[in-house]
Amino acid sequence: MRHTPVSGKRKPRYLFFYVILSSFILGYILYKGVMFFSHSLFVSRPDRINFVMYGPHTRYYSIDTKTDRHYEISFPSDLKVDVPGGYGQYRIGSLGKLAKLDGNAHLLEKTFASTTTTFIHYYFFPESNEVYYGSDTEESTEKPSAFHVLFWSGNASVLDRLYLALLLIGEKDTQFNLISYRKETDNVLGDTIFQNDTFMKKSIGLLYQANYREDQASVQILYPHQYKTAARISTLLEGNGIRVSDVSLDIKRSDTCEVIYSSETATQTAQDISSYFTCPLVQGKTDVYDIIFVLGAREKDWEIE
Repeated sequence: MRHTPVSGKRKPRYLFFYVILSSFILGYILYKGVMFFSHSLFVSRPDRINFVMYGPHTRYYSIDTKTDRHYEISFPSDLKVDVPGGYGQYRIGSLGKLAKLDGNAHLLEKTFASTTTTFIHYYFFPESNEVYYGSDTEESTEKPSAFHVLFWSGNASVLDRLYLALLLIGEKDTQFNLISYRKETDNVLGDTIFQNDTFMKKSIGLLYQANYREDQASVQILYPHQYKTAARISTLLEGNGIRVSDVSLDIKRSDTCEVIYSSETATQTAQDISSYFTCPLVQGKTDVYDIIFVLGAREKDWEIE
């Protein structure tokens, strides 16, 4: 029986293919790793990092990354707040259950962003269907747990969790300043309701991002239907230090959410509004304003009843 000789030229050809493929895969992994790290808090971080530890004793924390002006807000479980998205008002202690049933943990982010008038960067919560109760407000500061930051569920990446945990380990309890607020009791239902207007007046100038003040960009908000929702978003932007110069009806009633800027490059303010509300950046005419924020379909996502 004749045996067909195996060509020795085929091995180098396949070897070259495997080397190219392996190099491509390794390069892609390294590229994604560098991008992942460059977008983490170790490299890119806001002037303030705002996050919520949701649970039996829900607390909001705002950490200044440049100075020691750190703030904390305590939320009792029985306190009622507005839930964006047309949900109406809910008790703090039932927000986790609502988010679970709706399959949307971002409800926590949007609710506390609307309540505190700041961008919520991260939220953490235990994996539980428990509904919490309690009307007592903690009047003392409590440093967030690095363990909870590392192991509770939430929207932070592994690197961001590690950064926050290391940051918290080095902080002292006394460096957090407690922000109090006014509550109102409904005489009919007996519910305790968070007072947004009085909170805004009391906290104004405390929780802003310095880079937005430095940009000094003026913003016009165009809303398709509901002024109340646009006004709440305006308050959210202003709480971060963004100057909202006008809130007007969008006569085109556009369904598309856009952040329009007229400068050669988008300012940090425009970029962060675009990122936070997941609206595309568009270069175009902005009339007398620096930025026009067209709410479009985002109005429904942030609807306040």
